[in-house]
Amino acid sequence: MDFAFGPEDERFRTEARDWLTEHFTGPFAALKQEPGGHPGEGHGDMAARRAWERELGTGGWIGLGWDRTDGAYGNRAATLTQQVVWAEEYAHAGGPGRLGHIGENLLGPTLVAHGDSAQRARFLPPIARGEEVWCQGYSEPDAGSDLAGLRTRAVRDPGEGTYRITGQKIWTSLAHEADWCFVLARTEEGSQRHHGLSFLLVPMDQPGRIEVRPIRQLTGTAEFNEVFFDGAVARAEHLVGGAGHGWRVAMSLLAVERGVSTLVQQIGFAQELSRVVRLALETGAAEEPVLRDRLIRQWAELRTMRWNALRTLGAAQNSVRNPAQNPVRNPAQNPSRDSAQNPAPSPAPRKAVPHDPPPGSEDPQAPGSRDPGPQDPGAPSVAKLLWGGWHQRLGELAVQVRGAAAALGPARWTAGRPYELDAFQRLFLFSRADTIYGGSDEIQRTIIAERVLHLPKESRR
Repeated sequence: MDFAFGPEDERFRTEARDWLTEHFTGPFAALKQEPGGHPGEGHGDMAARRAWERELGTGGWIGLGWDRTDGAYGNRAATLTQQVVWAEEYAHAGGPGRLGHIGENLLGPTLVAHGDSAQRARFLPPIARGEEVWCQGYSEPDAGSDLAGLRTRAVRDPGEGTYRITGQKIWTSLAHEADWCFVLARTEEGSQRHHGLSFLLVPMDQPGRIEVRPIRQLTGTAEFNEVFFDGAVARAEHLVGGAGHGWRVAMSLLAVERGVSTLVQQIGFAQELSRVVRLALETGAAEEPVLRDRLIRQWAELRTMRWNALRTLGAAQNSVRNPAQNPVRNPAQNPSRDSAQNPAPSPAPRKAVPHDPPPGSEDPQAPGSRDPGPQDPGAPSVAKLLWGGWHQRLGELAVQVRGAAAALGPARWTAGRPYELDAFQRLFLFSRADTIYGGSDEIQRTIIAERVLHLPKESRR
């Protein structure tokens, strides 16, 4: 593994830390992320969160990982290790869950890889300035983990040169706040599975054609939504990667979803674990042998996840330095998965995992596109399996350490505030979904079995 922070990285760290110290103050200080909270949580008012995105954009801190081959879009240049440095400093400062995560970390690299020059010029600068918020239209009620079974349709109007989209998406993070949505829809009549899909950029401000319904969760909050499209319009020039090539574009996007954010996520995990350990020491729960053993195991597993993430990023960095020794695979032949888990310091938005890969011969690479995916097709699935189970076990441990007190809320019940939870209770309830969203554990194991171990494929009947 060749992954270390050098003098330039440390200078970059000082610059990032100084900027955050100077700018993450005043009205933005109220947005500070609470350890034990979760990134999707609606902490702070949306006006302040949008203002913070614009502040980050003005400082050039959005889009650090974008390929700059075709030019800069308002972001500053940064190596892979410097991206990690920025994300770590953001997490240590308590930076809030990012409204712009989906646009910056998912759509941005996808447009760099598969968009045309006009699409990059139109959409990347507003993302880099923190001005436009995006959501992702992948999962559907009958096509969650099996993304290839989606039914949302987009019909081309030959007269207007637009697409009319009809269907439903679900578990759409930030749809209630988003300005745009990238939608995977079926554009070829009679097509099945991963064939005949297209990747469309759709404006959300279409009253009567797009309806967003928030979904209330166990935590009492509603970060996710159902989205209904009833003849929603997308312009033909906002079709990314060519008609019928949506599956390849979608797989490329999912492949970049886990990367630097995995390490950042672990900073939040470490903060949560430290709070649980402190509570165990204060209450005396750490004297109980079984609980003490579980606390130690959580710490050891977190260290293991960190080294695994560093190993994966080190391999990616080496492949960039020595491309001839590490040829990039066609994602149509080896699509990877996922989650974001999230911007600094957040988990990935909740999305579906494709159930089966498309044969490369049936989904040729579109002209001018580049593959930004990882070298190891199993790395994202291994990472998801590791952190999903670990975080869920931490939530269970937090409740066990508190004992009977975990059943009590932090404040007296009132009609105006009937659903108050403390950080440990939110951690426990929200982490119940960790092994499901972003691709369930079962799906991740199937991906590893089929695409890494080359075991016989599971029947899709």
